[in-house]
Amino acid sequence: MRVTEAADRVVTVLDLLGAEHDGLGVREIARRLDVHPSTASRLLGTLSAAGLIDREDTGGRYRLGARIVGLAAAAVDRLPVVSQARPELEHLSAVTAETVNLAIRDGLHVVYVDQVTPAQTVVMASWVGRRSPVHASSSGKVLLAFGDESARDALAGRALERLTERTVTDPGRLTAVLRQVRRQGYAASAGELEEGLVTIAAPVLVEGVAVAAISVSGPAYRLPARDVPHLARQVLDAAAAASHRMAGRSGPSRR
Repeated sequence: MRVTEAADRVVTVLDLLGAEHDGLGVREIARRLDVHPSTASRLLGTLSAAGLIDREDTGGRYRLGARIVGLAAAAVDRLPVVSQARPELEHLSAVTAETVNLAIRDGLHVVYVDQVTPAQTVVMASWVGRRSPVHASSSGKVLLAFGDESARDALAGRALERLTERTVTDPGRLTAVLRQVRRQGYAASAGELEEGLVTIAAPVLVEGVAVAAISVSGPAYRLPARDVPHLARQVLDAAAAASHRMAGRSGPSRR
C-alpha cells in the first residue's frame, strides 16, 4: 500500500467514525473502504494502539478515541477567530439569555468550534465539534453567502440532504436564499437543521470574506418570528465587533 493511500484510509476511517454515533464494526468499515476485512482490521488495530479510536469490549464496534478530543481542543485553541470572538460570544449570550455558537466551514459542512451558554440554562449536549451540512443551518448559509464562490458552485450540482421537512434541498431555492442573506447581512433558520430549533447567524468578516459565523439559537417557543429582527441586530453587532477584533481594531460601540 502506498503511503498516500494509507493516509487517505486513516482520514476516511476517522471521518466515518466521527459521523457514526454508535460506531462501526470491522466489516462495515471494510465495506466502506472497499478493502478486505483483514486489511481494515490491521488499520483499526494501528489506530486503536495510538489512542485515536477505541474498540468496545462487547460488540467489537469502533468509536473515536479520547486522544482525538485532545488533538481537536489543541487545534481549536490555535484558531485566532476563537480567541478574538470569545468576548463577543459571551456578551451576546448575556444580552439574549440564549446559547451562542461560533462556526467555521469545512468543505460542505459547518463545524462548531466554540459555544457559550447562559448560566441559568440547562444544556443537554454541547455543539462544539459537531458537524452539519452547510446548506441546512443559518451559520452555513452565512458562510456560503459571504464565503468562497467555489463552495456555492459545488452545491449547485448535487443533491442536498433533507434533515427535516423545512430543510432547503432545491439548489435554485438555496441560491435565492443566499442572495437574500447577502442583502440583509444575516441568515435565520427555523426548523431546518432540527425540528423546533431557531437560529440566527451573521458573518465574521476578514477583508469582506466570512471566516466564521456567530449564531444565537434556541427553541421556537422562546424565539418567535416576531423577535428575529431584534435578535438579528444583536447578532450582527457581535459579528461586527468580532470582525473588528480580527482586523486588530477596537470593536464598534454597542448601544
